Amino acid sequence: MKRGNMPITTPEECLGYVESVGICTWRHQPKLTGFPSLEMATAWRGNDLTYQSWFWKDDLHIERRLFYGMLISSGIPVFASLSLLPALIAAQGDIDARTLHEKGLLASNALHVYKHIERSGPTATNALPWPPGSHMHYLAHLQQRFLLTKHDLTGRTRGTYGYRWCRCEDAFPESFTEASRLSVPEARDQVLSCLKSQGAEITQERAAQLFRWQPL
Repeated sequence: MKRGNMPITTPEECLGYVESVGICTWRHQPKLTGFPSLEMATAWRGNDLTYQSWFWKDDLHIERRLFYGMLISSGIPVFASLSLLPALIAAQGDIDARTLHEKGLLASNALHVYKHIERSGPTATNALPWPPGSHMHYLAHLQQRFLLTKHDLTGRTRGTYGYRWCRCEDAFPESFTEASRLSVPEARDQVLSCLKSQGAEITQERAAQLFRWQPL
């Protein structure tokens, strides 16, 4: 969290901020009225934010100190605290990849990538069996359903920087165990309560759109 009125400048302060708000976007999203963002808690904007906090998002997630991923869309990554993560997972309801595919909620191409990691374990992005189409599109859908997440980095320098992906439940097993104890309505209420406590102007219907919650 902020040090008094001082802006966030370190990974530890970033972690504290995420723990205090529960969930926030990396960059400020004007269309998400009141939705907290890391950008507005720092002194950096735009490209400066990207440059200054690039390693925070990956390192804190890979260290399993918070969750970072494309929970809203491929263009709006968010941070979530480990305390809120079980509710975010449970709020999705059934996230079995094959069931989602049967219901028409997960593309065949995305399921193909998920099955590969299920068989082979953590896999680098460029080693995944990508079908034609947008890689980011499929990865966003798999992250939104808490099916895949970043496992670690393939390198930290230009030309080597990239990700290995794993099943989300393998990366955050405790969160999935806690999520299994929550009913879907209870979990959704927790997420809504968290957002409203931070001043986000959000209804149940709007939250369902953002997080792709299915009707009960």
